[in-house]
Amino acid sequence: MKTSGTIPFQFLIIFLFASLTPASGQISTPGLPASLFKNLPADSFPTYKIIAPDTEQLLHEDAFTDKYGIAMRFAQNQPTHINLAKEGLWQQLGDGSQVCRLAIKSVGAQALILYYSNFEIPAGAELFLYDEQQRQIAGAFTSTNNRNGGAFATQMICGATTIIEYFQPAGISERPNIVIDEVGYVYRTAETFYGTRGFGGSGICEVNVACPEGALWQQQAKGVARIIVKQGNSSVWCSGSLLNNTLLDLTPWLLTADHCGPNASQSDLDQWVFYFKYQSPGCENPTSDSAFRFYTIVGATKVASAGGAGFKSDFKLLLLNEAVPDEYDPYYNGWSAEETPSPEGVTIHHPQGDIKKISTYSVPLISDNWGSTPETHWRVTWAETVTNWGVTEGGSSGSPLFNPGGLIVGQLTGGNASCSQQSAPDYYGKFSYSWDKGDTLPEHQLKPWLDPDNMGVLALEGITDIAETKNTATNLVIFPNPNNGIVFIKLNEQNNSQVEIEVLDIAGRIIYQKIENTSSTQIAALDLRHLEHGIYFIKINQGNGATAVGKLILRGYK
Repeated sequence: MKTSGTIPFQFLIIFLFASLTPASGQISTPGLPASLFKNLPADSFPTYKIIAPDTEQLLHEDAFTDKYGIAMRFAQNQPTHINLAKEGLWQQLGDGSQVCRLAIKSVGAQALILYYSNFEIPAGAELFLYDEQQRQIAGAFTSTNNRNGGAFATQMICGATTIIEYFQPAGISERPNIVIDEVGYVYRTAETFYGTRGFGGSGICEVNVACPEGALWQQQAKGVARIIVKQGNSSVWCSGSLLNNTLLDLTPWLLTADHCGPNASQSDLDQWVFYFKYQSPGCENPTSDSAFRFYTIVGATKVASAGGAGFKSDFKLLLLNEAVPDEYDPYYNGWSAEETPSPEGVTIHHPQGDIKKISTYSVPLISDNWGSTPETHWRVTWAETVTNWGVTEGGSSGSPLFNPGGLIVGQLTGGNASCSQQSAPDYYGKFSYSWDKGDTLPEHQLKPWLDPDNMGVLALEGITDIAETKNTATNLVIFPNPNNGIVFIKLNEQNNSQVEIEVLDIAGRIIYQKIENTSSTQIAALDLRHLEHGIYFIKINQGNGATAVGKLILRGYK
């Protein structure tokens, strides 16, 4: 189910680490289907009908599971086998290019999700999906989306019919290998407006993240994602957040709840869809999300988890199958593994799969438990704020709970809070428990993945991969690194000018300063043996106004 001010220094340093994570394309690239401008007949291709599930029975089951440690189901996945190249209608155009189209229809569906067992597109070709009126168009999907394992998924298309259109330029003879083996029949959370896919489904008390309550949390919000979780024959809504790690290397770790797809296979995980930046531009609810651009990533691997909703802290740590593109403006949220109860803070989430919301707590968290294991969860009670009284709902599962410093201290398991019970408590699995208290196995802890060098860090600020690099040099040499306290820095000659050397901690605070005359030496020596082991940054303010920044890993002198 279910600040924090930013540190300007971070924008100066993060470019140093962005290059450590390989770039990867987003789920789709700009483009339009050929049928929009080639004057092709609209109904000259086959339609494959998918049997609708018993939605009355599904809704009856859902009434007993929402918000009680069982993620919010909104779609039933119906098996099929459709090979686009073999079963679609091929048409050759005047320039020698070809178009292949087919439609998939399931009567009564609010929207459809296509799941693929094979997804291989020849280089130069393009694939699009759209509704009957072509008001929602997904794509172009290209060879950059090909998957070695074959499993793939595409974003929800509104309405009961989805049209698939493949375009192949002249000179390409290879056929696509695109096989659809399941169709997600969306039977709830997409009924409010045309073009909705969870949009507008949350309770009237919820608060958009663009409202005044979110003014200090815009960085943290960039790391929160809406997730279509596939497990077997069901698809459910959940929320989650990107996480920073002590290597500061922008590895796309994502935290959610373990009860979000607790038994999902790797094939299922390869078809999870993560939506970033799915939010209103203003405090007021927009009337539709049809004009939204969708920033999505498909697929992940589970690396660690601790129990389901009733066991331990209910966390799941995922590694996304691809890096988050720069244009998504991602933020890798910081975290705290300390046990101290947070006095106040917020959660940022996607209730009912809706646009991003924010809920506020103003009294200290209480240590509690959800299942039989004691001290695994934080109990939180939501507060009324200037805009409304935000809570959580089905679809908020896995959403991050932040302390006043903007650090994640837990992820949502469940609870009784709702727009009709705003004072009822919710329960978040403790980050501190998930860190290393579940057991000794790495696959049941966060620590081995988020502190891989075992530096002993218990709190880490978030970072972004969008850097302000103006007037910034990148050739600062620090050695040895990692280091035990005696640090050497190679300086560039600055025409007999002096340079200022600053050492900053992970929070951006200056903890050491020194002036060095570059006319007398090209190597500066620092004695940092008095500092605790951890991550630090060395910043050189040069005489011409430029700066250079480097990361130092301090092992500790003792």
